[in-house]
Amino acid sequence: MVALLLSSAVMSSAEAIDPGPSKYKDLFTLKTDKEFIGAQVEVYNSTGELITSNSLQKRKMIIDFGGAVFGTYTIRIIKGDELKEFKYVKK
Repeated sequence: MVALLLSSAVMSSAEAIDPGPSKYKDLFTLKTDKEFIGAQVEVYNSTGELITSNSLQKRKMIIDFGGAVFGTYTIRIIKGDELKEFKYVKK
């Protein structure tokens, strides 16, 4: 199971952030501009199956892959015609 955690931050455009120390290796941190608030964040597994979906409530979202199986995941942020996509590999 993949958990989406929400908190606030300030950063420009959508980007993935290095999770830092190894004890946080299963966390994917996403920071966005204000205009992405309200966007849909979707997480897909390597076969393209939608695992979870949530609305971006603040500028920063932390996705916890701690309970997920090993593999490659795709994180998509969709708002109107805007689409940002990131890859996360759980080892």
